[in-house]
Amino acid sequence: MGYFYSLVAEFPILSVLHLALVVWMLVDAHRRAVDFYWYCIILAVPLAGPLAYFLVFKAPEIHGWRNLFQPKTSLHELRYRADQTPTLANHLALAQRLIEQKDYAGALPHLEKAHPMEPEHSQVMYSLAVCYKELGHADKAVPLLERIIRRDRTWSDYAAWRTLIETREEKGNKESALKTCRDLVKLAPSIRHRCLLAEHLLAAGHADEARQLLDQALQDHYYAPGPLRRRNSHWASKARRLQKQC
Repeated sequence: MGYFYSLVAEFPILSVLHLALVVWMLVDAHRRAVDFYWYCIILAVPLAGPLAYFLVFKAPEIHGWRNLFQPKTSLHELRYRADQTPTLANHLALAQRLIEQKDYAGALPHLEKAHPMEPEHSQVMYSLAVCYKELGHADKAVPLLERIIRRDRTWSDYAAWRTLIETREEKGNKESALKTCRDLVKLAPSIRHRCLLAEHLLAAGHADEARQLLDQALQDHYYAPGPLRRRNSHWASKARRLQKQC
């Protein structure tokens, strides 16, 4: 600790950066309603305290953070594998990488080859639906997403439900999208899903219902266990923003 303070004395800019980091982490801790001991760690342990908080709470939210420590297989190698050994796994791996790069047209042929190999493979169906959706073929995406939901309503933390809602919305079926939102909230009334329903209620002109829904969601969030509150802090912030729109 003494060494840290000697560095600060020698390089005043470090003091400013450290103070900024501490303030940032304290504000984030307050927003997440973390346990009190985290405030003590941030304030009492120079540099290591706020860095520890950052690594535990903020770093996982940064896109691609984990990939810094887990180098990806190159796209060239993925193409080679799919060409030389055209298995479902190799086609899917290449397609998912292309989807990450938003090359939906490039991913589609590989998914169309993988799908007949195992027609009920949920990840293949989902990736195929995403490509169809992004390429403007919502009519082909909807049946795939509905099939995933029939097989496993909770698949991939309800990802198929949310993509189905987006697809129906983009297709112009606003009433059908709203109904799907309601069904999802009945099945899994998380604050995230209630925010999604509130957005569609507001778009449909049901502000009073949206306000009641958000009020209840935020009340449930307030009394939820600490770890769950921290995990859902982003959605709680969004719920408050939607409240203002009501």
